[in-house]
Amino acid sequence: MNQAARQHEEIEGTLEQILFVNDSSGYMVGLFETTNEGQRRRVTVVGTLAGVEVGGVLRLCGYFEKHQKYGDQFRVEDYELLRPAGVAALERYLESEIKGVGPVLARRIVSHFGESLPDILDTTPERLQEVPGLPRRTTRAIAAAWQDSSGLRELSVFLRGHGIAGAHARRIHKVYGRDSLETVRRDPYILARTISGIGFRTADAVAEKLGIARNSIQRARAALLYLLERMAEDGHVFAPFDYLARQFESVLEMDSALARDALDELQHSGEIRSEIADEYSAVYLDRLHQAEVSVADRLRMLSAGRAMSDSTIARALKAAGEASGGVVLTAEQNRALTFVLKSKTSVITGGPGTGKTTLLRWLLAALDSVGVKPTLAAPTGRATRRLADACGRDAKTIHRLLEYSAETRSFVRCETLPLRTNYLVIDEASMMDIELAASLLQAMVPNSSLLLVGDRDQLPSVGPGTVLKDIIASDIAPVAQLHEVHRQARQSLIIANAHRINRGNMPESNNDPNGDFFFFERNAPEDVLATIKQLVHTRLVGRFGIEDSRDIQVLTPMNRGPLGAQLLNHELQQLLNPNGRELRVGDRRFRQGDRVIQLRNNYEKLVFNGAIGRVTSVDTARGRLGVAFEEGAAEYDSSELDELGLGYAISIHKSQGSQYPAVVIPIHQTHYLMLRRNLLYTAVTRAERVCVLVGTRSALAQAVRNEDERRRFSRLADRLRQEI
Repeated sequence: MNQAARQHEEIEGTLEQILFVNDSSGYMVGLFETTNEGQRRRVTVVGTLAGVEVGGVLRLCGYFEKHQKYGDQFRVEDYELLRPAGVAALERYLESEIKGVGPVLARRIVSHFGESLPDILDTTPERLQEVPGLPRRTTRAIAAAWQDSSGLRELSVFLRGHGIAGAHARRIHKVYGRDSLETVRRDPYILARTISGIGFRTADAVAEKLGIARNSIQRARAALLYLLERMAEDGHVFAPFDYLARQFESVLEMDSALARDALDELQHSGEIRSEIADEYSAVYLDRLHQAEVSVADRLRMLSAGRAMSDSTIARALKAAGEASGGVVLTAEQNRALTFVLKSKTSVITGGPGTGKTTLLRWLLAALDSVGVKPTLAAPTGRATRRLADACGRDAKTIHRLLEYSAETRSFVRCETLPLRTNYLVIDEASMMDIELAASLLQAMVPNSSLLLVGDRDQLPSVGPGTVLKDIIASDIAPVAQLHEVHRQARQSLIIANAHRINRGNMPESNNDPNGDFFFFERNAPEDVLATIKQLVHTRLVGRFGIEDSRDIQVLTPMNRGPLGAQLLNHELQQLLNPNGRELRVGDRRFRQGDRVIQLRNNYEKLVFNGAIGRVTSVDTARGRLGVAFEEGAAEYDSSELDELGLGYAISIHKSQGSQYPAVVIPIHQTHYLMLRRNLLYTAVTRAERVCVLVGTRSALAQAVRNEDERRRFSRLADRLRQEI
């Protein structure tokens, strides 16, 4: 049944039996006895029913659907907890919710007080001792449970009255307990800071309904933190204070003078840091300030260490040459290898086909010959696998190298328990954000060596910072910039065109059927979409060594719009996987066999932002998905599905560090806000065997011309230039 055909309705009744519940998410499958229109019937209900126990009296909002295995069921989208009413409901509540109260004792309590029991539990719960034979500990348990459930019920009603789904009540109640409602009323902005799924805008709406003034210092503090978090999501490590003050007026409709007051208070509490930069006052979230300072301090410390002697380097180079199997380095590569060996921290950067991998293999052989055992790592699973395949050695993701502990919610490897390596190589280093770089550097022992390998012209990291570019700009480490494209690589139009784009020249496409780069000109968005669907479904399959559509990745500049990732994913899911077993949460649908992408870091699951996986199992009864990633398998319950998106089409930003056998790229005027050279360059360099652009020549020309990279606010380069 499509969404338009759903008939939403409300039903009231009592939860009679819980068939399944996920305690962490509140997702439940249960039997519900309705009392609509005076008629009783049992229905199966599924959905997130936070804090509801057997005997709970509810008003459910949702729709009936027919499950292919379990038959008719009511899908709950929201609910309201009602007070137990009537003798039967009160008995059911007591025997099911209170430990130690069975049917006989529940009947005795209700018989004694009748329908006045709720009022007695509200006002004089000590009167429960009037019931003959009722132990004192049981009376205390009943009173506490009633108070607790009343608090959760009142919280749920309060939230629903302010536009927040009742499903959030359990999360809030779990954090703040019976003080939840008072806590939220006192400071609704605390929801945005502590409860996943509730943002500043929602908390702000609650605050307004509670009468908190728009120009209050309470709102100003929350607004400043919100703006800084939003800046971090856009890749900035800090924000200029003047920008924040302007945002107070233009976006939040607040007096900009309040920004200064909020800044002073939050600095005093330690939540933010502010310092004078060259042209402005730089305002940081405290965690990002600590990370940036730590990266600068650790890099300066490593760079000051003792490097290899000239004689050791000469011996290492000779041994590497003997082990090269006849591979000869160019003069450019030879110079790069020599000063990498002479330096404690160094960078190798260059575009595709410039010999970074060959140089790395020589370096590893040279280090082996003098007894140095390097450790290889990269930010993502795909980049790690490629690194291991290229070098014939073990490699790990940085997160696995640092050994994240779900129990402590931090990395095990740190300054007090450092990595057991004296030479660390990080590939795809442009993907490292400032916080990951800080964690990595803190885990390195003094006098160890660090080599960063990456392409400075790629897009920066998804997270805040421009670590690789800042290190290159600071001159703290020698940089080997490889320019020469090697003969074999020059035969690929993908590589040749990547370099053309990077130089500001239009890519070439002769549409040679045996080539690896194609441009199909289509003007109307619907024609672009139709061509993409043909390419993914049929035209590329069976060619270029591509066995099925799973080898093809669509990369798009934007998430929204007529050729954005959201619409493309909907169309491609219907085309490529129309009949898989489906789990639906709101408007989002995941089917067994779907390609999916992780949208944010989940350290407990060890699945990270941008990881591509495939749905391997769908349990609609329990509201769970099983997903296989390259790094391992993970399970998701219904409350965690906002971490996943369909991955048939993904943003170019999310593709960093990955390569795919075939890449299809829509490029159209509807993407005009994002048409930039480094974005197109990054997309093209993701393709291994074939790259296809579909769209307008004018949009392609605009992307090639526009070398205006969006500046990220970072002071790492300045800190690295400072004297120790």
